[in-house]
Amino acid sequence: MAAQAKPKIRRGIIALLWCGIVIVIGVLLFLILSAFGALRFWQAEKQPQGVTDLRFSAADLPFVHAADLENSLPFLASAALDLDGDGQDELFLGGGDRQADQFFAFQDGRFVPLNITVDKGDIDATHGAVTLDMDNDGDTDMLVARESGVWYHENQGGTFSSVNLNLPLADNTTPLSIGLADINQDGLADMYVSGYIKIERTEGETNFSNGYGGYSYLFLNEGSGQWTDISKTAGVWRQHNTFIGLFADLDNDRDSDLIIAQDTGKVEMYSNNGDLTFSPIANPSDYSYPMGIAAGDYDNDGLIDLYFSNVGYTLPPALLRGNLSDDDVFNPSYMLFHNDGALKFSDTSVSMNAARYGFGWGTVFADMNLDGREDMLAAQNYARFPANKLLEHYPGKILQNYGDTFQPVEKVAGAENKLFGISPIVSDFNGDGWPDLVWANLNGESLAYINEGSHDNWITVRLPNQARSINARVTVEDEQGQKQIKQFITSQGLGSDQSHDLMFGLGTSAAVNSITVEFQDGTTRQIETPSMASVVTIDGP
Repeated sequence: MAAQAKPKIRRGIIALLWCGIVIVIGVLLFLILSAFGALRFWQAEKQPQGVTDLRFSAADLPFVHAADLENSLPFLASAALDLDGDGQDELFLGGGDRQADQFFAFQDGRFVPLNITVDKGDIDATHGAVTLDMDNDGDTDMLVARESGVWYHENQGGTFSSVNLNLPLADNTTPLSIGLADINQDGLADMYVSGYIKIERTEGETNFSNGYGGYSYLFLNEGSGQWTDISKTAGVWRQHNTFIGLFADLDNDRDSDLIIAQDTGKVEMYSNNGDLTFSPIANPSDYSYPMGIAAGDYDNDGLIDLYFSNVGYTLPPALLRGNLSDDDVFNPSYMLFHNDGALKFSDTSVSMNAARYGFGWGTVFADMNLDGREDMLAAQNYARFPANKLLEHYPGKILQNYGDTFQPVEKVAGAENKLFGISPIVSDFNGDGWPDLVWANLNGESLAYINEGSHDNWITVRLPNQARSINARVTVEDEQGQKQIKQFITSQGLGSDQSHDLMFGLGTSAAVNSITVEFQDGTTRQIETPSMASVVTIDGP
């Protein structure tokens, strides 16, 4: 009997073991599915699509970015620029490690690669780009931020002469983006270089500690290729991982103020004192992950407002607080700073329905439906998420401005981007007066959409693409006395540069009374009764 009982006992033990294994597997599956369910809950679309007459059609763009996310920071450069001076913007997209940078022209309904090259090492990713006629010779040059440093590409009439500026950046710093302004109004563009800690020295992605990160710099252009670091004397020297620094005239005093979006930190803003020094401007930000910056006047009161992307609600906020203390206020929402005048700002993101979106990157102001109100665009998604259907990816946002609120319309308009967007690029690539859109995507194909708008109630103002035009104020007044004001601003988005043509939508207006341009040196230009549906070229001071 005892001998017969032993096999039964063994079988019972084996059965119990199998039951235990099945239970453990079941619990693990439950936990995994619960985790995915929680992610899907956090990633659920929080905003319904709005009503819009915007419509886009897709255009072929043969560029697939290749990023080495183990050895390179997750960024890519993008820009709209007029390479050949024909009045039509081309497109620039930066390559990853072992990938060439590429230029494209829009021809016959598609983007066509151009046989134009710029020098680049084999192992060197291009993270940021900004364009301007840096040497005042009449054509558009480029500055690009790469892992190897900041490079200057001088346009020589269809080819580029390239040189590494060998700026004195700290050994731990990778330049990510470049902001331009003529801070001393000498006709030469100065630059703010946003720095991030080199990837091999990173200590996680949620480190809010002071003294951790790369360094950012303000360089004064001395001419003849000479740059002087004035960061400390100017009062803007800092160590903190920084995505972008952008210049805009925030108080209409005809000089360029500085706005900074730093990772794991707060928004920083500085007023230009006019003597090569800057003073801090208070702002309503808390600890967050501000990344992209858009600068524009969303309520047409004549003052530049600011929109900042953030980590949003792709992940539970508890996972994003990092080493913040319980007393530190953390804000994952996007921030919309309304300019109240006198360098005072209030965050209107909640009241304007501009707060609760996904993991954001580059942001841009642009009047996409040409109704006379600035809309907002934001690239979204997180590069570390796998392209898996179990994870809902947030599409990049086109937030239409309805006057009293913003609402997403990208799905209705036919311009969704569910890939890993770094920045939108806005320009009238096909020359019909309507702003078109490119989503510059990390580690995948970039997507292009052509605006199918058809009415002629618009006017475009083109200033000299030179330092003297940066932050110039352009006022368009229609026949009813309604005014819109835009500034010539470089580096909107993230590592990107938008079209330098200022596109004004006129809505139901039947005519334009005048265009007035105020340059920072006090010079003004005025054009009376310009033609609708035209590009008006303004001479500079």
